[in-house]
Amino acid sequence: MHKKSVTIVRVGQGLDGTFGRMFLPGVVERVSAEPPWKDNRTDVSCIPPGKYECEINESPHFGLCPEILDVPGRTHVRMHAGNWAGDVEQGRRSDSQACVLPGLRFATLEGQPAVSNSRTVLDELMDAVSDGDPRPGVRFDLEIIDMTGEAGKGWRA
Repeated sequence: MHKKSVTIVRVGQGLDGTFGRMFLPGVVERVSAEPPWKDNRTDVSCIPPGKYECEINESPHFGLCPEILDVPGRTHVRMHAGNWAGDVEQGRRSDSQACVLPGLRFATLEGQPAVSNSRTVLDELMDAVSDGDPRPGVRFDLEIIDMTGEAGKGWRA
């Protein structure tokens, strides 16, 4: 099995989150939600754009899911199921504290922009990067590209 790649192209950024198009192996296009950019601050900001390695492992809170490794100044950043990724400091709803939430499509849930069918797409992502056998230790590459000009603004690695 050769190492797979996932690409996220961030296309929208605001108080309701950072939204992207997510490309899984096999040219499958899905979507993603992350918190707004807040200078890479722990628990409130999306991570800087760039290239990362991910590893599927067991999270005490989320179960089996990918961890994004070697995020500058951060630990325990994951790709896990959830719908909302808004700015909690501005009273928006969020299921993420810097993590990437995969989804089938962009949606408005309970009046706030979100992603839909996240659990299903997380399972699809893990199958795609592991040749149908998601298990601890499977690694894959992740590239996050910011097209918003905002989600990573001023970041210097």
